[in-house]
Amino acid sequence: MSRVRGRRSGFALLAVLWVIVGLAALGVATSLAARNAIIAAGNRVDIARATWHAADCLERSRAAIAEVLHAPPESDARGLSRWSALDASVPSAPIVAGAHCDVRLQAVGARIDVNSADAEMIGVVLRRLGVADAQRDSMLDALLDWRDADDEPRPRGAERQWYAANGRFAPRNGPFADVREIARVRGFEKLQGLDSMLSVEPGRVSLVHAPLSVLSVLPGIDEEALNRIAEQRTRGVATGDLTEIMAQLSPASRQGMLARYADLVHAATSEPDAWILDARATAGSPAITVDIEVRLVRAGDRAAIVRRRTWLA
Repeated sequence: MSRVRGRRSGFALLAVLWVIVGLAALGVATSLAARNAIIAAGNRVDIARATWHAADCLERSRAAIAEVLHAPPESDARGLSRWSALDASVPSAPIVAGAHCDVRLQAVGARIDVNSADAEMIGVVLRRLGVADAQRDSMLDALLDWRDADDEPRPRGAERQWYAANGRFAPRNGPFADVREIARVRGFEKLQGLDSMLSVEPGRVSLVHAPLSVLSVLPGIDEEALNRIAEQRTRGVATGDLTEIMAQLSPASRQGMLARYADLVHAATSEPDAWILDARATAGSPAITVDIEVRLVRAGDRAAIVRRRTWLA
């Protein structure tokens, strides 16, 4: 009888121990869940604070832009129009700088829009990036196939069937969404320097803001014209008037630019078609950064938002 009682006592003790262990585990799990909930709530608060600060900086920047566009003179010391010089005037404006805003402005047209560039311009880009003649036509056809709306491959291109057979992502058959997407096109997997030449922002090339390497892709811009533009930039003079550039060229170079003038005017502009404004703000510890990006176009003395994106940077 005593043995039976001993066994029952042992089972009871084990049961109690298991209950204690279970309760302890439940307590730890509850504690962790509560801790995670507190952290999540704190993160949400920090995200909200950073978003409010970034939005405030964005509106301050738009107010500064309106003030710049409304005030005389029309151009600055370099000969740049007020719209063309926003990247220099807005971040330093008292209403922006006084609020400790992290604001960045980039002119659309500092790079070539890969979605609107024709085959000639893309071919020149590939040549500038060092692609050999033997590969260039094949890569060009593949890129054009990727962005066109059909599944019919060009003579040296590649469409959906080729990518499926090689276990690759299918072509978008539409505009590129990001410059990094170009690396999915056959032949472009390891090509370096694309992001320095190409963009997915629609807009003409800005003669003032694009680097010389980008300007060299434009039709009618030869080595002599590039040298003249480089000289003007060295002197701190804005390069926006094509007729002024042509006046400084030799007859042969001038004739070459005149022959492509219609194409050049279509591809380039003296003022940026738009600006990309980034407003960033950080809150919390560890820091959480919110980035609000807008595309701005000129609307008289104001800058109108035509696209807005927000993300955690």
